[in-house]
Amino acid sequence: MKQLLFLCFIWIAVSCGPIQESPKYRIGFSQCVTGDAWRKAMHEEMYRELSFYPELSLTIKDAKGDNSLQIQQIREFMEEGVDLLIVSPNESAPITPIVEEAFNLGIPVIVVDRKITSNQYSAYVGGDNYEVGLTAGQYIRNLMEDKGQILEIWGLEGSSPAIERHQGLMAALEGSEIDLTVKIRGEWEKDTAKNRLKEYLLEEDPNTFDLVLGHNDVMAIGAYEVLQSKGVSGKQFIGIDALPGPYGGIQAVSDQVLNATFFYPTGGDQAIEVAYQILSGLPFDKQNILQTAAVDSSNVKIMKLQTDKIIDQQSNILRQKERIGVQLEIYHNQRTFLFGFGLTLFIAIISLAYVFKSLREKQEINEELKDKNKEISEQKDKIVEYSEKAEIATQQKFEFFTNISHEFRTPLTLIQGPIEDLLHHPTTGPFKGELKLIKMNTNRLLRLVNQLMDIRKLDNQRMKLNVRENDLIPFLEMIMASFKPLAQKRNITFRLLTEDKNLKVWFDPMMMDKVMFNLLSNAFKFTPDRGSILIKIRLQQLENSISIVVEDTGTGMDAETAEHVFERFYQGKNNAKSGTGIGLALSKELVHLHQGSIKVHTSIHEGTQFVVNLLLGHSHFQDTDKMTGESQLIAPEEVNFEEEDTPTSPVIIPEDALTLLIIEDDEAIRKYMSRQLSKTYHILEAESIDAGIAKALDQLPDLITCDLMVQKQSGYEAIQRLKNDVRTSHIPIIVITAKGEIEDKIEGIRQGVDDYISKPFSMVLLSERIKMLLANRQKLREHYLHQLPIERSLDTSSSPDKKFISEFTAVVEQHCHHPSFSVNDIAEKVGLSRGQLYRKTKAMLGYTVNEYINKVRLKKAKHLLLNSPEKAISEIAFMVGFTSSAYFSTAFKNHYAITPSEFRDKNLK
Repeated sequence: MKQLLFLCFIWIAVSCGPIQESPKYRIGFSQCVTGDAWRKAMHEEMYRELSFYPELSLTIKDAKGDNSLQIQQIREFMEEGVDLLIVSPNESAPITPIVEEAFNLGIPVIVVDRKITSNQYSAYVGGDNYEVGLTAGQYIRNLMEDKGQILEIWGLEGSSPAIERHQGLMAALEGSEIDLTVKIRGEWEKDTAKNRLKEYLLEEDPNTFDLVLGHNDVMAIGAYEVLQSKGVSGKQFIGIDALPGPYGGIQAVSDQVLNATFFYPTGGDQAIEVAYQILSGLPFDKQNILQTAAVDSSNVKIMKLQTDKIIDQQSNILRQKERIGVQLEIYHNQRTFLFGFGLTLFIAIISLAYVFKSLREKQEINEELKDKNKEISEQKDKIVEYSEKAEIATQQKFEFFTNISHEFRTPLTLIQGPIEDLLHHPTTGPFKGELKLIKMNTNRLLRLVNQLMDIRKLDNQRMKLNVRENDLIPFLEMIMASFKPLAQKRNITFRLLTEDKNLKVWFDPMMMDKVMFNLLSNAFKFTPDRGSILIKIRLQQLENSISIVVEDTGTGMDAETAEHVFERFYQGKNNAKSGTGIGLALSKELVHLHQGSIKVHTSIHEGTQFVVNLLLGHSHFQDTDKMTGESQLIAPEEVNFEEEDTPTSPVIIPEDALTLLIIEDDEAIRKYMSRQLSKTYHILEAESIDAGIAKALDQLPDLITCDLMVQKQSGYEAIQRLKNDVRTSHIPIIVITAKGEIEDKIEGIRQGVDDYISKPFSMVLLSERIKMLLANRQKLREHYLHQLPIERSLDTSSSPDKKFISEFTAVVEQHCHHPSFSVNDIAEKVGLSRGQLYRKTKAMLGYTVNEYINKVRLKKAKHLLLNSPEKAISEIAFMVGFTSSAYFSTAFKNHYAITPSEFRDKNLK
C-alpha cells in the first residue's frame, strides 16, 4: 500500500511539471526607426531570435520620429520596472540624458542603429555608418571615374547615421573631382525625399547632378521615381540598407532601379543575443559593429536568392511556431485530463486506505471501550462513595460554621454590655475614647458574624422571605438617619432624591435593611471627605418596577473589580481599603430572593452607582413568602464610626522630645497609637507607603513604625528604600503587622527591620521596645562621637550609617582649616539638603553641624599646640580655620576651661 501511494505521488508530480519556461526577463524596446521596410526587417529578426530564448519577453513602443514621445516611452519603461532597455534614438543629443538616467539607475541599456553623445550605455549594436559612407564613396569614385556631380539625400539631419555616412562619403571623395553640389533633407522617408526633390527641380536644372546618393534605399528609389516622372534619364542611383523583400534595395538593384546598394544590417537578432548575455551574466562586447558590403549587378542575383531563402525560412519558422502552439495546447488539455484522472485515482486509493484503517481502529476502539466502561463503572462506585463522604464533611463544616458563629456572638455580647455600662459611668471619663473604640470594633465584629450566619442560611436554603407592603421612603429615611452623623462629621453631601414620597413596595424589611446598610457602608467607605452620596428613586412604568440607586463620588472601580464585585470574599486588587468581601455578595443574594436584580456602574476616579431593581406588586412572590397585617418598620442597624474623644487635659511635650513616624492605613489603629504615644513623643502620621517615605525624607524622625500591608502595598518596599537611603538609613524601624509567620519575620530581618511586633499587640510592649531602640541609638551615637571625630573609618561599606559618618567627618577634616567653610559646603558634598544634614547629624552625633566643626577645629588646635611648639598661637588659630586669635582663645577656653597659652605651658613643662 505504501509503495502504491509513493508511485502515485511521483506520477502526479511528473504530470504537473512545467511544460515550458515562462518569461523571466522583460525587455523594453523604444524605437525611432524610419522606413517601414527597415522597421519590419528589424522586428522580424528580433522575433526570430527571441524564439531561441523563451525566458525573454519583448515590448516595442514606436516614437514615430518624435524626441519628446521617445523620452516619455523610455520613462514609462523605467517606471514599469523592465529588466533591460533597447533604444534606437531618434536624435542623439535629445535622447542622451534619458538613456544616461536609466543606465545610472542600474538598468542595462542597448543602443541600436544610432548612437548617443556619451558612452553611458551597456552595449551598442549597429553598422559602422562612417564605414558605410566611406565604402559608398569609393564605389562612386570608381563608377564615375573621379569626376561628376552628386546629389546627396540625407536622413534625419541630427541623427548619428546621417552625419557619419556623410563624413565617410566626404573622406572617400577627397582628392577626386567629384563635387557634392546638392543636399536634400529626406529625413529617412520616401515621400519626404520625393517632395523635397520636386521642390528642388522646380528651381534648378536636373543637369546639375549626375548621380543621386540616398542615405537609405527608399529615398534613392523615390528620387528615381521623381526623375522618371519628369522624363529625366541618364542618372545613376545609389542606396544604402540592401533590405530583402519585394520593395527592398536588393530587388531595386535587380530591377535596375538602383545601380548599387550597400548592406546595413538592422541588428535586431544581434541586439536580442546581447540582451540575453547581459541578463544571464555572460560576457559580452560593448561595441557590436555589423559589416557592410556592396550589392550591384555583379552579385545581385546571388544575394537575392539568399535573402529570398531567408524570408521563406522565416515564414516556415512562424508556421512551425504556430503548429507547436497548437500541439502545446493539445498537450496541456491532455495533461489536465490526466491530472484529474490521477487525482481521482489518488483520492480513491486514500479513501480505500482510510476505510481499512478506520475498520481496524474501530475494532481497537471497541476493545478499549470495553476496558474503559469497566474502569468507569469502578470509578463511578468510588465517586458515589466519595460524594457521600464529602456530603457528610460539608454538613459537618456547615454545622461547625454555624456553631462557631454562635460561639462568637456570646463573648461579643458579654463584651458589648459592660462596655456600654462603662461608657455611661461617671468615673470613666479619662478612658471614654478607648471605651468607644472598643465598642465600635465590637459592633463591627458582631455585624461580620451576623453576615456569616446569613450566608450560612442562604447556602442551607433556610433563609425565608417575610414580605409585606411597606412605605419605601420612610424606610430609607430611617436607615439614612443612622448615617447622617457620619456624613456631617466628614462634610459629605447625603440626600434622598424622589419625585413621589408615597411609594408602596413589597419587600422583607429585615433583608432590605441589610442590603441598604451594606450599600451605604460601602459608599461611605470609599467616598472622600466633602464628597457626595445620593439615593435616587426611579419609577419604571413600562417594566412595572422601581429602582433604588446609591450613587457616590468615591474612588470607583476598574473593570475587573466591577466584574467580580458581587462574588463572595472577592477583594479588588487595586482597592486601597480592605474588607471581608461578604457584604455585596450577601446583598445580591438577598435582592435575588425578592426576584429583583442589583447592578453596578463604575469607573476609576469617577464614582460608583449601585442600582437595585424591585418589581412592583406582589404577584411574583409565593403565598408562603407573604405576611399579613400592617407594615411595621424595624429599627435600622447601628452605624459605628469614630466619635470625638472626650476632651482631656493637654499633654505638654518638651521641645526636644523625639519624633516618631507611624505608617498605617487603618485609621483607628493609627489614631490609637498616635494618641497613646503622643504623651511622650512628637508624632507624624502617614496612611500610605509613598506619604510615609516622603515624610521620613523630609522630617527625618527618630523612629518609624510600619505595617507590612499598607493600602495593598508591601511595607518591605518602604523598608528597603528607607534603609538604602543615606538620609534615613540610621532611623530604627519597628514592623507592626498581622503577618506573624516566621517567614515574614525572617524577611523583615533581611530587609533591615530593627524589631517585629505581631497584631494584636500590647501598647506597653510597644512603648518599651521604642525606648530600648532609641536608647541603643543613643549609645551608637556616643560610639561615633568617641571613635570618629578626627580619624576617618577605613571600612565605609559595612552600613549606610557608618558610610555617612565617614564621609561627613572626612569632608569636615579636609576643609575645616578654611575660615569660609560652611554647612552649605558640607551639604553639597554629601548630597543632602541643609535641613536634612542638620537633622541627620543631630540624630547620629548629638551635635549640630557647626558645633561638630568647632570640636574638630579645637581638637586639631590641641594637637598642634602639643606637637608644634615653634608655631605661634595666632598662627595655629589661622591653621585650624579661626578668623582671629582672640576668638580662638575664647572658644578654646570655653571648651577646655583653659586658654591655649596656659594649655601649652602646662603640657610642655
